Amino acid sequence: MGDVATQSRRNGYIGDIIKPSRGAFTCMINSEIVAVLAVMRRNVRWGVSYVGDDDQLEHSLIHSLKELRKNIFSWKHQWQNVDPVVYLQPFLDVIQSDETGAPITGVALSSIYKILTIDILDLDIVNVGDAMHMIVDVVTSCRFEVTDPTSEEVVLMKILQVLLACMKSKAATRLSNKHVCMIANTCFRIVHQASSKGELLQRIARHTIHEIVRCIFARLPEVHSKEHEMTDVSSLSVSGVVICNFYSG
Repeated sequence: MGDVATQSRRNGYIGDIIKPSRGAFTCMINSEIVAVLAVMRRNVRWGVSYVGDDDQLEHSLIHSLKELRKNIFSWKHQWQNVDPVVYLQPFLDVIQSDETGAPITGVALSSIYKILTIDILDLDIVNVGDAMHMIVDVVTSCRFEVTDPTSEEVVLMKILQVLLACMKSKAATRLSNKHVCMIANTCFRIVHQASSKGELLQRIARHTIHEIVRCIFARLPEVHSKEHEMTDVSSLSVSGVVICNFYSG
């Protein structure tokens, strides 16, 4: 055990998630595309559109996922220069569409969560700020067909999961104060919704809002150091205090 810890310390892995190679990231994105397409294929509405190779018969959501699958293997080791919006957009379109049911939306949210948690979106990636803002915009306005209470709760849990991952991401420093407030307010609303739902969702919602508030206040010194954002800081601080008081009460 000691030898493993020593070697890990030398490699700089203690306390960090080991970032996958670019080839592994390609395979991961591919597996997520397959997962979303598979759950869409099981649905009667999407299954009809999925059959066949004629692109004209395919829904735009399916077509964009399949196009992404064709492109990712050509990027290979150039991921650092690929605009993350390109590979996030097909998943976010699924999340934003009001034509998709809870199971499909849930799988797409899981895909975004996995991309966030393997730290591929770091500060060295081109256009990472716009990508983070796009994730928050789409997830906080997520729309899906509610077919049963259980599937709705699962999607709400995944929304909480993705928003917390945004706050804990290395690229979280690229989030504007407006988008941080959007994350906090969305989690706050889900806490209210959870009061009439299952105990598991209630517990996860309370834990998430607690973690969101902790992340906000941990980074307030960084926000105050940016003079050009001083106008927005007051609104962010007030929002954080209100949420914190609610949680404590």
